[in-house]
Amino acid sequence: SESTVFKLCRTLDFNGFREFKITLARQYQGPDPISISNEPIKRTDSAESIAYKTFQFSIDALTNSLKTLDYAELERACEALKKARRVLVISIGISRTTSVFAADKFSFFGIDAMAAMDAHVQAMRASLLTPKDVLFAFSRSGDTRDIIETVKIAREKGATIIGVTNNPRSYFAKLLDIQLLVESKDSKFRWDVLASRIEHFCLVDTIYMLLAARSQKRASVCFENVQHAAAIKQF
Repeated sequence: SESTVFKLCRTLDFNGFREFKITLARQYQGPDPISISNEPIKRTDSAESIAYKTFQFSIDALTNSLKTLDYAELERACEALKKARRVLVISIGISRTTSVFAADKFSFFGIDAMAAMDAHVQAMRASLLTPKDVLFAFSRSGDTRDIIETVKIAREKGATIIGVTNNPRSYFAKLLDIQLLVESKDSKFRWDVLASRIEHFCLVDTIYMLLAARSQKRASVCFENVQHAAAIKQF
């Protein structure tokens, strides 16, 4: 019965069946053969071999993210962003460039978005948010103390919290109003490179394209304005 399934999920510390289903999909990817990206990079590898392993690592991250992403949550995120008075995008450490990229993409759709990468600035700006605003946060591990503290401040102010994470069981994930779950893995030499963040960049691009598809007239006007402004900077 539905009640039995619900009780099972709660006993296993899930919020509901949806979270259980997503987590199960992340744990079991099916009987696919071991990817070349799982092979360690060796000193004796050729440049071609290292290139294949590095590229495949990113491809695997994107493929796995497509399997775990909740598309209903993605639609909700786009609606919240479109209605927001302003959007504060936060990240820290290795993820800092992700927030800048996201704020720029949202701005190109005409959203009043700004990025904050310093923990103190994040907290101060979050304290000025209102129920009409959105906090868009990146925390790959879901355990970053500074990000979690900023999320708490924004929640107290009534802002809508959208979060991108690779860890659905984290404390960060449980604080979110809208959870965008993606997936990648770490390995030696790879934890701090693009391959461990590429799914975040692609997710931001997807959000931008979804916003544009849902509001084509607005997207066209913004695109033309941006293109015109950029054109005068070229010879």
